[in-house]
Amino acid sequence: MIPDSLIERANIIAKEESERTGVPILDVIELANNEGQRLAELKGADKRTVLLGTLLMDAWLGEAMKEGKQPEHAEYCAGKAEELLDRFPEVSPEERENILSCVREHHGGTKFHSIESEICCNADCYRFASIRGMFASLARMRRMPLTDLNGLLRAKLEEKWKAITIFEVKEELEPEYWKIRDFLYGWDGE
Repeated sequence: MIPDSLIERANIIAKEESERTGVPILDVIELANNEGQRLAELKGADKRTVLLGTLLMDAWLGEAMKEGKQPEHAEYCAGKAEELLDRFPEVSPEERENILSCVREHHGGTKFHSIESEICCNADCYRFASIRGMFASLARMRRMPLTDLNGLLRAKLEEKWKAITIFEVKEELEPEYWKIRDFLYGWDGE
C-alpha cells in the first residue's frame, strides 16, 4: 500500500530540490502532476503511483546535472527514488517496481512496464510540447544565449513529440506542437 506519508515526502523532495537547484521549476512539476492525474483518471490507472512517478521522475535532475550525469538522469533519479522507497516497507514489491519504472521510463523509448509508466512519460511531454510548458521552460532558461536556447527548445520539443504514445495526448497537443514548432523554426537566430 502506498501511504500518504510517502506522497507527502515525495512532494517535499520535489519542491525542495526544485528550489535548491532550479531544475525542474515548480510550474513544470505541477503541470506534469496535473496532466498525469488527468490521464490516470482517463485510462483507469493508479493515480497514487502516477503521482509518485511525476513527482520523482526529475526530482534529482538538478543534482544529476551538477554531477555531469544529465544524460542518465532517469536512472540517477530512479536510484534516489529507490533509496526513498527503502524507508517505506509497506509499499509492496509490485508497487515499488511500478513506481521505479515510472521514473526510469519517463522519456519513453522502450516498452512500458505499465500503463502508469506510460502515463508518466506522456505527462512529461507537456513540459515542452505544450504552450504552457514551453513558456515555463522559457522563463527558466531566459539567461541562455538565444541561439543556444532555440536549439535546446527545438530538440526538447521534438524529443517530447516523439515520446507521446497516448492517442488523446497526441490529439490534444498536436495543434500546440505545430504552433511551437512554427515559432521556434521560424526564427533563424540572426
